[in-house]
Amino acid sequence: MIKRSLAALIAATLIISTAPIAHAALDAPINLDNPRVVPIWGAQSEGQGASNRGWWSGYLYSSRIVLTAAHSTYTFDSNKNRQVSEPPFIMVGKPNSNIKDSTGAVKVIKTFVGDYKLSMFGAGVNDFIVYVLEKDLVPMPPSKLMTADIERELVAGKSEVTYHGYGEYRDRCAPGERAPCKKDWNNPNQSGSELPRVNKINLSATADFAWMPADVKADLQSEIVISNHKACSGDSGGPITTMYQGALLYLGQGLNGANVYACGAGNSQSKDNDPQSYGYFSPVHKHLDLISQAEALVKLQPATQTKSKVSITCTKGKMVKKVSGNNPKCPAGYKKK
Repeated sequence: MIKRSLAALIAATLIISTAPIAHAALDAPINLDNPRVVPIWGAQSEGQGASNRGWWSGYLYSSRIVLTAAHSTYTFDSNKNRQVSEPPFIMVGKPNSNIKDSTGAVKVIKTFVGDYKLSMFGAGVNDFIVYVLEKDLVPMPPSKLMTADIERELVAGKSEVTYHGYGEYRDRCAPGERAPCKKDWNNPNQSGSELPRVNKINLSATADFAWMPADVKADLQSEIVISNHKACSGDSGGPITTMYQGALLYLGQGLNGANVYACGAGNSQSKDNDPQSYGYFSPVHKHLDLISQAEALVKLQPATQTKSKVSITCTKGKMVKKVSGNNPKCPAGYKKK
């Protein structure tokens, strides 16, 4: 296959930007072991819970800082210019919570994104964004992060690592139907998982993909490549982690890929993916400046505290009324006692 046609195929089969990518993989099991996996959804109001129209995943770096995928907030126009595409409110649920239970969810008040862009072959790279929350979601110390040295060690060992997410986990293709299969938004069986799921992937080096064109390898030089992509549509930003020297280590997120089945949303005709399938994600050590900016904002801007409700007594002649609220006032004609 000539380089031009292969590059076109890769661009056509990448699962990016317009539909968030899942990290919950086909038939992946529920897993609640990671205390930092959080659900994220877009809403028209703070109190609106997630709907079947979609949600995505994130990693609670610290009490008010969440790491997730940039393509959940940005898209690209026909000229490949990045543009914001987000709902009025982005809400983050508590770690490992059911996506349908928005109790304790906190809204995002600021985002930090770096050089998220389309590569030469049409895929998003540097797919990383940092959210700052209005207040603490739960008490959480800063997470341990992968360094460039640790990346080299893990890639050289083709290490098996873990990824988590709230995405689709059932096959959207009916028996005999060939991928890509259209999303049926009214079909509850095509909704994402209500609880986080887990799967395993292996890190790799671009040198392991002998068939991959040199220009694609060049575009992926700032990314980490994986050899067994299993992502599904419906979730983005699910954290990729591993245990390293006895501690939970965050590697990155924004898992993209080419020639993958993706629960029927991709172009691979086999559920085991095509021979020329791969995935990649943006390593966290490339984005420490964004995390630092978020931490500085948290220090400068105290978290919004919910005011305690108070009650007052109001009188009008012999009539007495109790009024409660954050800043209660007596009705017209009444005086505060």
